[in-house]
Amino acid sequence: MWRELVSRLFDDGRFQPPASADQLRQVEAALGVTLPPDLESFLLESNGVAAYYSSPLVWSATEIIEQNLLFRRNPDFRELYMPFDALLFFGAEGNGDQFAYRILDGQIREAWIYEWDHESDNREWFAHDLADYFKRCVPKDE
Repeated sequence: MWRELVSRLFDDGRFQPPASADQLRQVEAALGVTLPPDLESFLLESNGVAAYYSSPLVWSATEIIEQNLLFRRNPDFRELYMPFDALLFFGAEGNGDQFAYRILDGQIREAWIYEWDHESDNREWFAHDLADYFKRCVPKDE
């Protein structure tokens, strides 16, 4: 399902082998949050995807852990940005901006996806769900 959708939208999608259920449980344990169903099903089909000039639209399970811990623990970021504990980053645009699910009271309660702007620290709604996210990532001129 996910590979077909991304392949229809991007002619340069590069998929990874599927993640294991164990890898997904490692993400949840490391970050203290249950993965949203869309992201979990995507990762079980492809452990990350890059498209549109290699933009990392969805990171691998390992990269999701590494990036989220980096943002949550980096002492320099504490002086520059609002806290990142309320976001579960999962991919990037390639320009420094990143995409995340919102964590409220320790849970991801909706499928909405937000874009974090690395220059302004704005966190704005971007998409209704992961399928809508992929559609909105397609450049407007294509």
